[in-house]
Amino acid sequence: MQNIALLFLLTLSLCSSGQTANPFVTLKFDKVVMYDFDGGKGSDLAIIDDKGQLAKSVSRQIQLDKSTIIKLDTKLGDKKSYGSGTAACYNPHLGFVYYLNGKAVGNISICLSCNRLHSSINIPAQKQGKVGQGKDAYYMLNGLSKSFRQFLNDLLKKYNFSNQIKAGSMFDS
Repeated sequence: MQNIALLFLLTLSLCSSGQTANPFVTLKFDKVVMYDFDGGKGSDLAIIDDKGQLAKSVSRQIQLDKSTIIKLDTKLGDKKSYGSGTAACYNPHLGFVYYLNGKAVGNISICLSCNRLHSSINIPAQKQGKVGQGKDAYYMLNGLSKSFRQFLNDLLKKYNFSNQIKAGSMFDS
């Protein structure tokens, strides 16, 4: 319990005062696992499916250390981590799952090819470039920023995960 409280305080202190509320600061969890999986149409479209099951195509996993979790949480909740465009493929290969007592309490699936991030937890900072009103509203600029993509790619390289960003990719030039 002390570890969670310490993690909460460290994450809170790293958050900039001008950013949107960060849901990961108040999320109760005791570990975060990063997954490499083969997402795509007709298969694992998310690291955790609608029934709460982990994707069957997981090929690699690593439990993140506290320092990396703090950086990830801060980036996830920071408005500067979003604001770019996206493409349409959405074949996620990178997933993060937040666990508390062995049960998933939050998950994120990411497709770096199309620059999309889907989270089971609403991320206010991701909602940029609003178009329309009411039920017809959507957000055009909810793609990952270059700096957030670089952070994620550094993790992919560090743990030798697949689908690392290739030089000259559309969202990094």
